[in-house]
Amino acid sequence: MGKKPDEGTLPINRAEALERIGGDPDFLKELLGIYSEEFLLRAKELRSALNGQEFQTIQELGHSLKGSSANLSLPGLRQAAMDIETAGREKNIQKAKESFAWTSKRPGGRKISKKRKNPLPVLKKNSKD
Repeated sequence: MGKKPDEGTLPINRAEALERIGGDPDFLKELLGIYSEEFLLRAKELRSALNGQEFQTIQELGHSLKGSSANLSLPGLRQAAMDIETAGREKNIQKAKESFAWTSKRPGGRKISKKRKNPLPVLKKNSKD
């Protein structure tokens, strides 16, 4: 992976995210809910693209996730998505899989159960909402 997201990095830069949306914490919570739903859809598509080694799709999904993660001030997810995008462009399936695997870990690096309802465990840590 390019620059591995730091395990100690906060999952969300809450102050920056609130500043971007005018300071409304309820609106931020709503946006994060929408992001979570979209992330689940993109993750399913990405898993399929990884299995089929569809590099153009991997690159496009990485790019999409990078933008939405950046817009919500999610630095670790933004970095992982950027790495996925780059891996797709470079046709590097191992790098793409490693970067994607990072998104399914809890802060601290422990893998999460597939039964978990929160598709974005990295948002749980230090989230007050």
